Amino acid sequence: PEVARTARLELAAGVTFTLSNDVFADMYPGTGRASLALGPMGTFDAPGLLQALDRYPYGCTEQTTSRALPLLYLDQVASAMGLGDRDDLKNRIDQSITRVLARQSTSGGFGLWRPISGDFWLDAYVTDFLSRARAQGYTVPDAAFTAAVDNLSNRVNYAPDFGGEARGGEDIAYALMVLAREGKAAMGDLRYYADVKRTDFPTPLASAQLGMALAMYGDQRRADAMFAQAGAQLATRMGDETRQLWRSDYGTNLRDAAAVLALATEAGSNALNTDALVTRVSAPGRVRSTQEQVWTLLAAHALIDAAPTSGFTVNGAPVEGPLVPVLQDQTDAAPLAIRNGSASEATLTLTTFGVPKIAEPKGGNGYAIDREYFTIEGAPADPSAVAVGTRLVTVLTVTPFAQSEARLMVNDPLPAGFEIDNPSLLRSGDLKGLNWLETVDARHSEFRQERFLSAVDWRSDKPFKLAYMVRAISPGDYHHPAALVEDMYRPQYRAQTDTGRVTVTP
Repeated sequence: PEVARTARLELAAGVTFTLSNDVFADMYPGTGRASLALGPMGTFDAPGLLQALDRYPYGCTEQTTSRALPLLYLDQVASAMGLGDRDDLKNRIDQSITRVLARQSTSGGFGLWRPISGDFWLDAYVTDFLSRARAQGYTVPDAAFTAAVDNLSNRVNYAPDFGGEARGGEDIAYALMVLAREGKAAMGDLRYYADVKRTDFPTPLASAQLGMALAMYGDQRRADAMFAQAGAQLATRMGDETRQLWRSDYGTNLRDAAAVLALATEAGSNALNTDALVTRVSAPGRVRSTQEQVWTLLAAHALIDAAPTSGFTVNGAPVEGPLVPVLQDQTDAAPLAIRNGSASEATLTLTTFGVPKIAEPKGGNGYAIDREYFTIEGAPADPSAVAVGTRLVTVLTVTPFAQSEARLMVNDPLPAGFEIDNPSLLRSGDLKGLNWLETVDARHSEFRQERFLSAVDWRSDKPFKLAYMVRAISPGDYHHPAALVEDMYRPQYRAQTDTGRVTVTP
C-alpha cells in the first residue's frame, strides 16, 4: 500500500533547501511524489491533504463529497500540484455533483452508496456541498437542489426533541446552517435552539454550526456564545482518539476542532483562542480521515495569508502566493532549490507519497485480518502455484482486538494473474462443501478489475468473514499485495496481511 510521510523543516533567512529525488530513496521507482508549502498552506499541510483526498480509493457519497468540496476553494493549489488545470478540476467537481445526485432519493435525501433516505447528517453535508458549489458558479439542477433543501427543512420541522438521554442534535445544527446560507432558516428556530437547547448540543461541531447559522443572520452575540461553547467542549476532548465509538456524523475530536476553527474564522468570531486551535489541528503524525482532511483544508482556506512567501524563490524564480512546488519521482526530474530570501526563519512542510520497497509486515492496530484460499469443494488451497483456469474461493477474516464500533472498509487487491470470477459475495450454502462458511452482510461491495472492496458496519468484538471467487487467468509470476481493513473514519485503526507471490502455470 502507498504511504504518506510529513516532515516540518525550519529554513533560516538566507538559506537554501534542495528538494531532490533522494526523498524517494526507499520507494519503488516512479511511485513517489513530494510537495512543499508555506504559511497556512504549509501549517495545515494543504498539499498533502489534497493529494491524499485525490488518491483516496473508495467512493461513498461522503467520500465523493469530501474529495470535491476543497477544490471549490483551493483550485490554484491543486493546479500547482499537478492535480489538473482549472478545466480539469471543474470537470471533476461537475462529475462529483452528478455522482452524489445519482444517489438522491425521491425524498430529497442522499444514501451513502445508493439512493435511499434516513441519514440526516449526510443529507446536510451533501446539501452543504451543493450550496457551496452553486455559490461558486457550478451548475446544480434546480429541481434536485430544491428537493435537497426542502428535505432539510422538513426534517428540522419534524425532528424529535433531543437532550439528556435522548441523543441527537448534530444533524439539526448542520441543517440549520445550510438553510441559513440559503435564507431558508427561521430566525425563531435559531434563537430557540441557541437560548433553550444550547447546552444539549452534544458535539463542538454542532455548537459551531448553529453559531455559524446565527452569524449568517447577523446575530453575532448568540453566535459568539455558541462558538464559546464549542471551544469549551473541545477543551474537554483533548486526548487522542483512543476509543472506537460510533458517531452518526462521521466525526472525531480532530475533525470537530478543524471544523470549529474553519467556521469561527469564517464567521469572524473572536470567542475562541484561534492560535491554540491552529496548533491542535495542524499537529503532524497522524493518518487523517476524509472528514478530518476536508475540514482541515477549509480551515486553511479561511486562514490563507500569502505574506509568508514574500522573498522566497524556487530555482531563482520568485514565488507568488502559497509555496507549492511539486517533485515527481522521475529519472529526469531536476532538483528544486528553495531559498528563503526573507528576513526571518520560516517553516516548510514536506509531504511525500509513494509505495515503499519494503512492505509492512502482517499486523494491525485494533484489528487483525487473514486471507485464505479454498477449492470449490472446500479444501484449503495454496495460491502460490495454480494452473490457468483454476477457480478458488477467497475468504477474508477480520478480528477486532476489543469491542469496537466502526464503518470498516475491507480492501483485497488481486495479483495480476487473477480476476474475480463471480461478482457476488459467497454465503453459507452457496457452494457444496462450504456449508461451514458463515459470512456477514456487507453494507456495500465492489468487484473491481484489480481488487475486491467491501464496506461493513461492525459493532462487536467478534470476528467476521467475507468470501468471493477468483480465477487464475494469465500465466506468470506475480506480486500478491496485502489485504487491508481500516476504520474509514478513524484510519489509525487498521490491519494488513503479509504480501506474497503467486505463480500461475500454463
